[in-house]
Amino acid sequence: MIKRLTSVVKNNLSALQQKGSFTRNLAITLSGSTLSTLIGILLTPVVSRIYSPIAYGQFAVYNALVSNLNLLTTLSYPGAFLLPRRRLHFLALVQLTLLVTLSSCIMLTIGLGFAGPWIVKQLHVEGLGNWFYTLPLMLLMFNINGGLSLWYMRDKQFGKRVGVEIATNMATKGFTVGYGLLIQGNVVGLLLADFFNRLSATIMLALGSIRQEFKSVLRTFSWRRLWLIAYRYRKFPLIYMPGGYVYVASTQLPVFLLAPVFGAASVGLYSFSMSLLEMPVNVLGAAIVPVYMQKATETYRETPERLPSITLSLYYKLLYIGVVPFSIVTVYGDVLFRVVFGAKWEMAGVFTGYLGFYSLFKLLSLGTSGIYNIMERQKYYLYANMLLLAIRAVGLGIGVSTHNLDLTLLLFGAGSLLATFAVDLHVLYLLKLPVVRIALRTLFLIGATVLLVKLSRWGFTPLFPKFLAVTPRP
Repeated sequence: MIKRLTSVVKNNLSALQQKGSFTRNLAITLSGSTLSTLIGILLTPVVSRIYSPIAYGQFAVYNALVSNLNLLTTLSYPGAFLLPRRRLHFLALVQLTLLVTLSSCIMLTIGLGFAGPWIVKQLHVEGLGNWFYTLPLMLLMFNINGGLSLWYMRDKQFGKRVGVEIATNMATKGFTVGYGLLIQGNVVGLLLADFFNRLSATIMLALGSIRQEFKSVLRTFSWRRLWLIAYRYRKFPLIYMPGGYVYVASTQLPVFLLAPVFGAASVGLYSFSMSLLEMPVNVLGAAIVPVYMQKATETYRETPERLPSITLSLYYKLLYIGVVPFSIVTVYGDVLFRVVFGAKWEMAGVFTGYLGFYSLFKLLSLGTSGIYNIMERQKYYLYANMLLLAIRAVGLGIGVSTHNLDLTLLLFGAGSLLATFAVDLHVLYLLKLPVVRIALRTLFLIGATVLLVKLSRWGFTPLFPKFLAVTPRP
């Protein structure tokens, strides 16, 4: 046993020292993402005491618009950046993405000139004022930033992405706190901080090593090649984009539906809850997905029989990493939010109890969601997201019709969990893995863990009633 453990350690150390290896790339991205997220966690209690739930709610609506328009204004062509074998074809994809993005943002600017005031009124974001009209510029930076990140991923330059992520996250959090204190927690502080983040990240990525190829993007431009590449990867705008848009729309449904019925504060509480739940998902996603997608794409081309074992291994590792933290947040969410972020955010902690395990299954999907793309089964991606949208819409509809905010988010979380788990199992089925056994193992581990955590709260409540007792609802 000791010899085997020593051998594993030696192999991992050797892989860490090997430039370009999967282990080394994963270590670089994981360490950077962890540090970046840790900065965010440490400063979040400060930010939560500066900005109100209403400010968070209005900013969430603005961000939801950016997320919804991202796929439409790129036609999802960046999703194909990892696929071309020839460099010339990849550069043509970059050219195509830039043209589509610029054209879309220009049309959006014209559209806001005509319909902007009406949109602001319908979305209840009057607090943003004229800053709402920065949407096309924010979207342009969002799209370019995403494309540059994928370019570095394709070239296996993970260290550059990590450095940019850490630097911009530190600067953004500092700006959010400083400017928020100056303007007394106005929503504009959150918007400008996000704007500053995307601008600085885009500039830093553009000034990296890939800047040497910018001339090649211009020099190799060919309308004929552009049309050929657009046709070659037509599944992305025709199938992958609708699937991605349906997913984003289903994710943002609460943002657009809660405000008219329950007010902007409810959107802020929901958004704050999800932002905290997604921190571990984002840190592992930023660390694992770029490396895994590059490795999985390469494996599927050269040794496709190894792809199932790689995917299942990652799935279980994510399950073991996430099951305990998400169980604790789900059971103790109201207490944690009240103590750490202040009493005004306690309801956001209650919402984590409804949404926590959905976030766990979202974490697990980091190891499966890219398979549809790699295997060029984009139609299943569309079907999966249509299922997710339908289940979420039904749950939200029932909750909103009863004017019960708790029931609304409970049904949203439960429906999201079931749909996400079903899609994960379908991906594993496509890889010819034993899905029934995997499902039972997953549910048993989660059930046993949450039961133990729940028992701990029941046991500790008599000892610490001031902190652990449930606060009466008005």
